[in-house]
Amino acid sequence: MSTSSFLRAIVSLLVISYLASCAGTSMSPPAPVQASGYAKRSEARLQDRPGLGTQAGHEYESTLQAGRLIRKSSVPDAVDSFHYNDDKGAETMVGILGGSKTRHNGLFDATGDRLKVGLVSYGDPYPHLEAVGRRIVIGQAGRDYRVRLENRSKKRVEVIVTVDGLNSLTSTTGGYSQRGYILEPKQTYDVEGFRTGGNKVRTFRFGRVADSVAAAKGGAGNVGVIGLAVFEEDEARAKAALQQEQFVRENASAFPVNR
Repeated sequence: MSTSSFLRAIVSLLVISYLASCAGTSMSPPAPVQASGYAKRSEARLQDRPGLGTQAGHEYESTLQAGRLIRKSSVPDAVDSFHYNDDKGAETMVGILGGSKTRHNGLFDATGDRLKVGLVSYGDPYPHLEAVGRRIVIGQAGRDYRVRLENRSKKRVEVIVTVDGLNSLTSTTGGYSQRGYILEPKQTYDVEGFRTGGNKVRTFRFGRVADSVAAAKGGAGNVGVIGLAVFEEDEARAKAALQQEQFVRENASAFPVNR
């Protein structure tokens, strides 16, 4: 065998050996990724957190009518919030803040004198405690609830409602630029749960913090609070828009082809 033939044979053997080694490597299953010590500790703390969070309950059909409201400003006219927890958690918070452990029934004022609100079940409000201007609603694990909004004003308003920091209409992180619920003067409306698209809704349900919707989305730090952002209607702009619409309708043609 010539020297060149011998070298070609050696190179061929090395290439075959390399390819076989690569093939063996690619066929081996990847090693499992081990959770970091920090991730394990965070998960353990989440599982051990006491008190209530809000889970997604059963799903059902619920029609929501689209509406239109021209806001006076991109900044809310009023922002407010209240808390919820189980018996021990609510009483402990009141003890820390300084307040009475006397239970109150019915709805309570929020966003100044614009709204009366509360958490309700089958029409009856859950009881609440009061401490230095804060309200803590007392819920029960495994039970559904709704957020009741009662517009006390004589104006149309739009209300963004967040549960555990999530917009109830979209289940995304709450913010002022999002849409809310439009209430007519003196109207009462119950926010039933998290909207999941179209006319489907998942009920709000009291449950463990670890099983909450917020925890699943990485926002367990916001569990236990209901947020309200109220936007009043710009009545002057709304009136102008209505008049402009009538001008358009006045010039509408019943037979456009023959016009």
